[in-house]
Amino acid sequence: MANWRDQVLKQFIANNALYLVLDNDQLLLDELILGKLKEDNIQVVNFNESIIFRYEYERDYRTKIEQEEICLLVRAEGTDYNVFPYDLIQSGQRTRLDVSIIFPKFSTPVIRQLDKELFDALYAAQERYQGSSSDNETLDFISKNIYKLPYDVVHSRAELWKLLLTIHYELDSIPMVIRSFVVNKLSHKADLRQLPIQDLVMSANFFYKYLEDEWNNFVKQVDQLSLQQNGVAVEEFKDYSVHSFTNPLIRSILDNLFLEGLVKRVKGYQLDKFPSWMRVGIESDSEKENSEKLEYLYFQLKDAQLSENRYKDWTKVAQAYGQLKALSLSTSLYFQEVKEISNQIDEHFERWMLHQYGSLISLPHLPVPKMVHQIPHYIASQNEEKVALLIMDGMSFVQWVQIREYLAKYGLSFEEKGVFAWVPTLTAVSRQAIFSGLRPSYFANSISTTNKEALLWNTFWEDRGVSRINVSYQRGLGQEFYHRDNISPLKQPNIRVYGAVIDIIDQFLHGAVQGSKSVFSELNIWLGTNYLVKLIQDLQNEGFSIYLTADHGNRESVGIGRINEGVIAETKGERVRMYDSIELRDLATEKFAQTIKWHDIGLPEKFHVLLAKGNAAFVNKGETIISHGSISIEEVIVPFIKVISET
Repeated sequence: MANWRDQVLKQFIANNALYLVLDNDQLLLDELILGKLKEDNIQVVNFNESIIFRYEYERDYRTKIEQEEICLLVRAEGTDYNVFPYDLIQSGQRTRLDVSIIFPKFSTPVIRQLDKELFDALYAAQERYQGSSSDNETLDFISKNIYKLPYDVVHSRAELWKLLLTIHYELDSIPMVIRSFVVNKLSHKADLRQLPIQDLVMSANFFYKYLEDEWNNFVKQVDQLSLQQNGVAVEEFKDYSVHSFTNPLIRSILDNLFLEGLVKRVKGYQLDKFPSWMRVGIESDSEKENSEKLEYLYFQLKDAQLSENRYKDWTKVAQAYGQLKALSLSTSLYFQEVKEISNQIDEHFERWMLHQYGSLISLPHLPVPKMVHQIPHYIASQNEEKVALLIMDGMSFVQWVQIREYLAKYGLSFEEKGVFAWVPTLTAVSRQAIFSGLRPSYFANSISTTNKEALLWNTFWEDRGVSRINVSYQRGLGQEFYHRDNISPLKQPNIRVYGAVIDIIDQFLHGAVQGSKSVFSELNIWLGTNYLVKLIQDLQNEGFSIYLTADHGNRESVGIGRINEGVIAETKGERVRMYDSIELRDLATEKFAQTIKWHDIGLPEKFHVLLAKGNAAFVNKGETIISHGSISIEEVIVPFIKVISET
């Protein structure tokens, strides 16, 4: 069956070695299109900065194009082909891609604001569309037929909550243009005018907190009814039966909200006073509740269809696995089940990394970054007055779950995403990528050190019009007791952009005698010093928008024996070896079992990588360590967090 991607791909079936593609709608950056082009030996390069492009073109492509060994698509955004270099204009085939050609029946400005992942369903549905190309009719059709949001039949709180649960829980993400349309329609309904519709639709955090408050009030109400019932079942009272929470459509989702921690359980009530369906939302036996939550997370991952995953799906898997393992460590339960899930994920994720990881480099940093080097580009695009980026060196989603739960006790809330680290997942490679906003191939001279980070950070922001006197960089934080005078932007009011490395977690990793348990225990002790709480609160008080991320994660590994060849970039990078000769690296792959020959995407010349497979490590046989450097999901996909301001 034909799909919208076929209309894009058919533009490149001629035997041309070079195409110049104007692609303002970023159609060429679709993950599946990039994968299909790669299969056909067609490579895509984004033309952004002329100097960087020219360096790549001369080094990697010119000779191959002249010899017709590859086909290259040079992609740019603009209205005229003059954005491309003159010599390419003379020899390249010109092609323009536009969503108006693919979706001629709909409003082009609306389609341009949608996620490309919606295009499959929209392309299939456009044949039955009978409306005009106006914004309003396009939005109405997409809201009802693609997202299944029946806003026009919402009149009660129960109907509104069901709609909001569809928006925030059941659907992956809904573009702002659709949310704004729904807000406008709901705001005109008389039955809903007393509710904060704008905040409920736009913010998942606000909605879940609102639902939590409503649940607290409902539990209190039912508790009072039970005291007055005089032998009459609570269910017989009208105040109970007409409440939104008793609606079957709402009740069917509530269990998941409590088990996933999106809505917190209520404390301090006697369970037997409440109908059985309500008890999942009331704290009782913590051991039983933890066991139920572990079971839920375990089967959620066990039953997941991983073979067809795309990058967005993998970030969700990383988040869910982080929750499962963090809860397992805190309760000392489900260790074998966690290991089983880890092995299951490894098999599929490793295959995906070897075949699809390279396509991430071409994806844009908006609406959200996909790789860690895109983080500063994303932050710069937000145009915030003052920003702080805190890099928690070595933090995986397992540690983030532990940190998040502690910070939540102080009223902090977060927007959470996952981003991909650079491979090999080493500090000198991936952390420099964050501070520079560049691929590792562009800082080849400092690839084995972190001493140039301050310069790279300052240069990134200076290139975007921020003076160096307004930019600050610090590292080595978290090892001492917190003093605000040690934090540069708190004593220098001129600082507008702050980048900091908190490397205490990485130190815990490499000193972990008992593996993940040691890291969990030491991190709990460190969190108890309130260093991170005080740092975030003080930065918030000074008006900073705060982001947290990591350069790489970590995983527990078992030694398969040492490899005494190649160069190790870091003393503790026991899951990776680097070679300056590709032939020697390839020989090592054949010589040593449980190794992976990495394809060196985005890395400098003479930097060829041999990775440990699965949970293997290049240390003494049978030795258990916590390390990083390879391509497990715990090492590669790291948290990208924004702290939500309450103001």
